[in-house]
Amino acid sequence: MPRPRVKDEDRKRVARACDTCKRRKEKCDGQQPCLLCKRRGREPECVFSDAFPKGASHRQTSINTPSSQPITLKDALNESNDAEIAIESLLTLSGSRSAAKTPQYDRDLDDVISKAPVPKLARLLRDGRGKFIFVGDSSNLAFVQNIRRLVKAEIGECPLTSDPLRHAMCEVIPPHKVPTPAQSQHPKPSVAEAQDLIKHYLLASSGVIDLFDPDDITDHLLSWSRDSTAETDFNSSIYYLVMAIGALARTSGDLDQAEFYFLRGREIGVSSFLEDPSVLTIQAYTLITFYMLSAVRRNGAFMLLGIAVRAAYALGLHRSDISNLFEPRERAARERVWKSLRVLDLYMSGSLGRPPATSEVDGGSVSWNRSSRDYEDIQMNGRTTSATLRICFIFERILNEVYCRREVSVQLVESISRQYRDWTMQLPAGLQADSLDSKEGSTAPSLRQTIGIAHLKGAYYWSIILLTRPFLIFKVSSKIKGRSEDEDSAGNSVTMTLSEACIDAALRSIEIATDIVHTIGVPKRLFMITNSTFISAMVIGFAIFGDFDKSFPLLSSMAQAEAILTIMAKDDLSARRHYEITSYLRLAALEHINRRDHIQMQKRRQDIHNIFGDPINKANSGTSTRPSTGSHTPDQALASDATQNGKVGNALFDMADAGDAAPPWQLRFDMPLEGRGPVLTTSGALAYAGEDSAEQIPPLPRTDLGQMPDTGYLSPDGSGIPSLPSYAEEFPLFSLMTEFDQLQDPFMIRT
Repeated sequence: MPRPRVKDEDRKRVARACDTCKRRKEKCDGQQPCLLCKRRGREPECVFSDAFPKGASHRQTSINTPSSQPITLKDALNESNDAEIAIESLLTLSGSRSAAKTPQYDRDLDDVISKAPVPKLARLLRDGRGKFIFVGDSSNLAFVQNIRRLVKAEIGECPLTSDPLRHAMCEVIPPHKVPTPAQSQHPKPSVAEAQDLIKHYLLASSGVIDLFDPDDITDHLLSWSRDSTAETDFNSSIYYLVMAIGALARTSGDLDQAEFYFLRGREIGVSSFLEDPSVLTIQAYTLITFYMLSAVRRNGAFMLLGIAVRAAYALGLHRSDISNLFEPRERAARERVWKSLRVLDLYMSGSLGRPPATSEVDGGSVSWNRSSRDYEDIQMNGRTTSATLRICFIFERILNEVYCRREVSVQLVESISRQYRDWTMQLPAGLQADSLDSKEGSTAPSLRQTIGIAHLKGAYYWSIILLTRPFLIFKVSSKIKGRSEDEDSAGNSVTMTLSEACIDAALRSIEIATDIVHTIGVPKRLFMITNSTFISAMVIGFAIFGDFDKSFPLLSSMAQAEAILTIMAKDDLSARRHYEITSYLRLAALEHINRRDHIQMQKRRQDIHNIFGDPINKANSGTSTRPSTGSHTPDQALASDATQNGKVGNALFDMADAGDAAPPWQLRFDMPLEGRGPVLTTSGALAYAGEDSAEQIPPLPRTDLGQMPDTGYLSPDGSGIPSLPSYAEEFPLFSLMTEFDQLQDPFMIRT
């Protein structure tokens, strides 16, 4: 018996699909052109046919395609069809279609007060070898992709949205080089060279990895460089990797030497430590990870760090109670290694959007609330003095509670903010625990301590950006999509405050990076400074599209970010790529500002033309049937601008007849009935008739001032500004009035 026919409204599958969706095995909506073809810009190719031609030609084509040949980045970009298929499929699963089912931005204000959505931005990118690589919601590149979508909706196509590398993850693939005869015969550096390399290693790693005591590693490495017999022992791997990082941070001319030291140290480490978990194993793989991050090989670093983390779990380094069983020197070494792993792991998890591999929860340092197992009442029992470990735990909460759950509530922000306040209050003790404080007798911190503090503060502001970024995205997207909001609602006030907190953190990160890159002796490659500068520049440029540049100096900070990335780009490929994206975003922001200012100018100009007339447009409108008396102005230009932008400006006055423009002298201003506003002299002062006119000042005709505050709250000079010290410091209101002291201040309150 045949199956009964399903009604059209109950069908879950469309009756027919276009040829492109059939070929790609994607779900088609049955429209012509379909949604996927529209998104790809291939409407002419959206053709519906009955079926594929009979035969195996289509299958034979895919079978005979060579797949064993290596794919380069250039070939991967040329094969844009395959990249678009994967990217569109992933976006369909985690992006716009899921948002269409449960709209996240069209909620009631009560929902906005309680939580804000984290946009689903996970996507696939091509790496340098042509493979698809996953980046998650918290990653920098996913945030850039979301910026591209909103910028395209606001100003259309631009260099930012049509960037040819927007689907690629730029990484360095080092060529294989045979060691030179000099390197093979004398692999160790001289004592002076080794001392210079260890100095640059300590500078580059300050505040990021803290594997060794600086004095101990310096003495041991110098002794090792003098001993010609110690070449392939266990410690040689550590020393070669330390020198590789120092050579990489010193200058771009040492790339070959740095790669030689790195390959030699990695070879010894893999052959000696791969199957033997020990503290040396973790130290070696941590140094390998740090080097690869500095050399812009992030995927390889992410993979190799997993070996170090698993070795740390095998030794119990994640539990402070187990480390307390060892003697003080061994306990300090274990805690240094675990802290270094935490920093690298959470840095890569945040920047790449991948789950963290380390955790302080149930590890002896942090414990769950047994009843609810919620972070709300979590307790930190040990290792609480280190500022680095405490900021890492805040990172862990943000990644697990915000970006894994894909939403952030105001209650969660309030809970995490208490940890921020505790962190800032205990910062001096935390710096002392991390050996980043100034020593007794010194007037200023050393260069190593300055770099370490810059890394620590940069991580602090980056964590704030990650926590509050969903609120900024919500605010800017609402502005771009033209949704009206109640400016007095509590939810909008909270959203605005958290959005401004995100912008303020980005501005302060730029200030820290500006100071550090202009300091003499700073290493050439600081990947954490580059990362914080780039993500701050993205936040600042994105905030311009929400018109936050009216309250913050965003354009000047964008210029500072470009200057920082220009300096770092001389030796860092990732900084070069970040500079390109930042410059594209700045150009798009300038275009938005120009369009916004043009629209506002047209609105103001039309208001003026309604009063005084527009002789230019009147002279050009020769086909008008009205008599040209100058009593009215055509408003076709403004209507056209308003139609294109979907917005209508508020009029300054009410027309007598909405269908027929009235002459200017018939316009009714919002003035009190008893007067037509203030009467001014030609010098700009108020003019009144009568003997006691000086004692009588009529009320101002402005209706937007509202009720004035009590006079007891005003400043003594009657300026209307609350008499608080902060106002006097920030707003010198009458600093320029001395040049015009011969004029009477019409707003002075006389006693």
